[in-house]
Amino acid sequence: MGVIGRASTVGAAVKTSRGRHPLGTRIGAVLPMLRDAFTGRWVDAPRFKLLAGLAGIVYVLSPLDLMPEILLGPFGLGDDLAVAALAVAALLGSAEDWLDRDVASPAASPVDDDVIQGIVVDRH
Repeated sequence: MGVIGRASTVGAAVKTSRGRHPLGTRIGAVLPMLRDAFTGRWVDAPRFKLLAGLAGIVYVLSPLDLMPEILLGPFGLGDDLAVAALAVAALLGSAEDWLDRDVASPAASPVDDDVIQGIVVDRH
């Protein structure tokens, strides 16, 4: 399988990934999830998994490479594609967990009374 074939396989895997939330929602949740994970708002965040995903993205974007394309040609792209696929899987999987947590949080549940700046206003 050529480089183009491998890249399209990774892209197709991401596009057709089945999850509890739509792909666009998971992609849109990555930055807020990272903010919450590293500011302490998401207490149970898998920080090591998130750091590994971010490190993978940095590796793919950096000019340094363990298997340089200039020496190995298309075979040098193999490690980049593998790292990119693992990084995307880690980030999107964590985003799905973050979305589940965010939906299940008490702040997202409906309340019978109005709450303004922490003060409960009785509507009766």
